[in-house]
Amino acid sequence: MQKIVVIGASVVDVILKSDKFSIIKSHQMETGVALCEVLGGKTDAQEGVVSTGGGGSNVAVGFRRLGESVKLISKIGKDEFGRIIQDDLGREMVDSSLLKVGDGVTGFSSVLVAENGSRSIVTFRGESAKFDLVDIDFRTLEMADWVQISSLGGNIDLLDDVVNFCYQKGIRVGVNPGIGEISDKKKLISIVKKVDLLCLNRQEAALLGGIDFNEEREIANFISNVGVKFVVVSDGKRGASVIRNQLWLKMDAYKNKSVDDTGAGDAFVVGVVDGYINNKDIDDCLEMGIANGSSVVSFMGAKKGLLRKAEVLVNKRKKLKVVEERLS
Repeated sequence: MQKIVVIGASVVDVILKSDKFSIIKSHQMETGVALCEVLGGKTDAQEGVVSTGGGGSNVAVGFRRLGESVKLISKIGKDEFGRIIQDDLGREMVDSSLLKVGDGVTGFSSVLVAENGSRSIVTFRGESAKFDLVDIDFRTLEMADWVQISSLGGNIDLLDDVVNFCYQKGIRVGVNPGIGEISDKKKLISIVKKVDLLCLNRQEAALLGGIDFNEEREIANFISNVGVKFVVVSDGKRGASVIRNQLWLKMDAYKNKSVDDTGAGDAFVVGVVDGYINNKDIDDCLEMGIANGSSVVSFMGAKKGLLRKAEVLVNKRKKLKVVEERLS
């Protein structure tokens, strides 16, 4: 059992799924597609779920279900959403003793899910946006086998401080930054050179490199030269890849139907990192991440499909296609 400290947001997700949401191609969007609803109109949803979410909360629960000892450092408000989050962490046996409770509102997200499971998320960060250095228990970090940092809502200075601390103390650390951190490209690149494992999705990797989303190999070449020991890039239904020592290893995704893509990236991170810290080989790390993400998208909400340790082996139901290439 590994001792893991997770740092990141805890929010409540309000998820609505409707067959009336349209997916259209648009050159104005970074990924080339957009989820649309009629401006000024009203739409009925066929499904609705209220569940806990946020990168920190999702990842913490994911590690706990895989049998690790997990402490979560996060910030919520003194309100009903905050109590829902605390109750959920308690049920999942995540140590929430380091959870900070502010006087403001707990963060929450509106998640719009199309019929094919793809989604768009609008987040009000609330108290999680006020998360700062004083909220970090550095003595706890020193006792950890691994520190996993999710999106900090753009607080790049906090990310820098925590990563520097871990680097100086010899604590292994992984980072899964959000769009807010990626917007400060130069500083983020200098930070991630000190981490053991960097997790991005393809959109984030493209943004970090200032590269067109469709230029997959150019993105991989850029990532290979950033200077991180181990980088994983998730790519939704197209699978995922590992970039390490100029080797680009790509693996297909499972072809199961997606109900709701919410939380798939966090589930992928959990599987990959858990394999990595337990000394699995690269193929197994990727398979664990893909299996966990594949399970999560089969349910509404970010946590219901998170796998337990015994279930990971079952969900790795067949060998996935793997392609290896050398990068320049």
